[in-house]
Amino acid sequence: MEDRLMAGRGPLCLLAGAPGAGKTYLLPYLLGGAGGLVVMDMDEILEEGALLGVPVAEPGAAPVWPAYDRLWGRIVAMVRRVGHPVLLLCPVPDAEELEPGGRWDGPLRWALLDCPDDVRRRRLEARGCPKEEIEDAMADARQGRALIPTAFASGGSYDGGADGDPAVLAARVLAWARGDGA
Repeated sequence: MEDRLMAGRGPLCLLAGAPGAGKTYLLPYLLGGAGGLVVMDMDEILEEGALLGVPVAEPGAAPVWPAYDRLWGRIVAMVRRVGHPVLLLCPVPDAEELEPGGRWDGPLRWALLDCPDDVRRRRLEARGCPKEEIEDAMADARQGRALIPTAFASGGSYDGGADGDPAVLAARVLAWARGDGA
């Protein structure tokens, strides 16, 4: 039965980013141009950082992250099994998640949404994040840069900078997800 359920799997593209990279800000622009691509953000089902009342989006919730990841694996599998391609916005992975046979089944591709460290720090400070969370986000960003060679820069455009329009960035990400290049 498993083989029958997985027949027709659509491709999976994962756009990872450390906190403050601009994933949530970029989401409506991605949705606006998605066409037949299913675009989801792993934070979408959270209410104030919690799922069914269980905190998920804070460092102290690390013990529940594997279960949350499995939940998203099932959600993505349900969409892909009918052949729909998926673009999933997610946190920066650990190295083992990128290995063949890691958390996600193929076909899949990874890219990183990134921004300069000073922009990330400014965004997170504006959210009121504590210093420890900001430093964790900076470490996540360094890990993402080391692990994922395909990257898209959000720069300072969302903050009034000169790095371009988020609609243009979304179009580039969507072209990559569709296999049209980066």
